[in-house]
Amino acid sequence: MSTGEMETGLLLRGLGGSNPLGFLAAIGAAVVAAESCAGLRFGWRQTGRGWSPLFLGCGCDEREFSERILDMLQRAPVTVFDVDNKMPYDVGKFSEALKEAQDSSSIDGRRDTDLLAGMGTELYPDTRSGQFQDSKFRMVRSGDAAGQGLPYYAKANLEALTLDRLHLSIFGAWDYRDEGYSLRWDPIGDQRYALRWRDPSKSKLADGPGMMLGADCLAVEALRWFPTMPVGRQAVTTGFQRAGRREIYFVWPIWTPELEPETVRSLLALPDLTREPIDYESLGMRGIAEVFRSQRIQQNQYYSNFLPAQPV
Repeated sequence: MSTGEMETGLLLRGLGGSNPLGFLAAIGAAVVAAESCAGLRFGWRQTGRGWSPLFLGCGCDEREFSERILDMLQRAPVTVFDVDNKMPYDVGKFSEALKEAQDSSSIDGRRDTDLLAGMGTELYPDTRSGQFQDSKFRMVRSGDAAGQGLPYYAKANLEALTLDRLHLSIFGAWDYRDEGYSLRWDPIGDQRYALRWRDPSKSKLADGPGMMLGADCLAVEALRWFPTMPVGRQAVTTGFQRAGRREIYFVWPIWTPELEPETVRSLLALPDLTREPIDYESLGMRGIAEVFRSQRIQQNQYYSNFLPAQPV
């Protein structure tokens, strides 16, 4: 048994709960694993690296777990990412994709429906562009010079993902040696031009941090548990809190009991997480040991980033 294995489960040491990308990747790993591990439960444990997720009901073999997750990621359809390369896009196309996903959904399989709900809402589209209102997790440019955005990036990253790199993201110390399309969910990606020692358009991987492909690919699957829905006429993404007129935060809980996936899903949308002041006594009764929040900043009109998380 390797150092990351425990008698009754797996400690996913690479996925740090205080990093928004690490947390999202842990949720994504649970979303994917739950499809093949009927008894999956998971909570968080404090380690030398901070908070790490403990998965029960998925065996105790790290390599076998990584192989299973990679196989499921690669076999999953990319239908929802094929609708358009950019995001958001025409609300008519989005509505049609939603209808097709709904018609093909069942109690045992609703991945496309949940992913689309995590991408945005067809209600109250932008009156000028005719595009749907999309998720606050879309932090890359809607469409780059080639017309490519989050859907294209998600597909390209998955095609580049290897077993070793996925395994390192889940169980290892992140080395940021991957090249790919960052979705800007890791605060280390906040590499603003004025703070860099080299022109980013001329930089190479050796000049600065790359990314963790495995974490980004898993985090995309987490969108299934963070739907975007209209509140009034504005789209609101689960897990996000607006403070004042300008500040926006991603807020998430760390819980210690091993919980079933549907219970975890309800925790992510718990209103008490965004109430001020935080009632830790009430949250503690639900097993929540800590709450983190990370500010979503907009560098310019195209890109956003998370700042390092702080405990609330």
